[in-house]
Amino acid sequence: MAVESARVSSRLPPRNFDRMTVPASHQRARTWFRVHQSRFSALHFSLNSIHRFSHDDCPCPFLYLAEDVETCLFEAFGDKTYEQQKIIPRSLWKVNCVTGVRVPKLQLCDLTKRETLRVLNLDVRALMNNDLAAPQAWGLAIQKHPAAFQAITFKSRFNGKSCLALFRRDGIDKQLSEVRFGSLMKNGPAVNWLDKHKVSLF
Repeated sequence: MAVESARVSSRLPPRNFDRMTVPASHQRARTWFRVHQSRFSALHFSLNSIHRFSHDDCPCPFLYLAEDVETCLFEAFGDKTYEQQKIIPRSLWKVNCVTGVRVPKLQLCDLTKRETLRVLNLDVRALMNNDLAAPQAWGLAIQKHPAAFQAITFKSRFNGKSCLALFRRDGIDKQLSEVRFGSLMKNGPAVNWLDKHKVSLF
């Protein structure tokens, strides 16, 4: 029973989370990347229950970004790729593009750091699970924490590289800029990703 209790406590935010001193990290201004439908802007914040930290009760919608194009592709198509034996519908690939998003300096909760995970007593495996209940509970708790974090940094469960869950607060959405790099069909890193991971379009 004690083992099971410890396992649960390492998955979910503690009841006193709002009174805890959570380590804050500062991210310099930099460019992140997003793969998204070409007919929409990359700068679209949302609360979508199929996204990792997007609890329905979060006060702020999210914009999910990644450190490079390869990680974006894994985050966008990884589950579909492995479920369908490394096959992606060509029609889906064609309607998506790559965009670079310039993000200003941020104060964030960095869940890629061991020290942060230690202070929070958080087992990082809880964030990687297909069951989104735990990561979404953390997304809600972090957004509501008095430290007023502007984002969460976390590792992609596909390749361990950094991803950013940016909150729409403090006028952040007005400070972003985007540079579109074109359709996935013509994007070099995207084409290389297909070849490297033996993914086929049909």
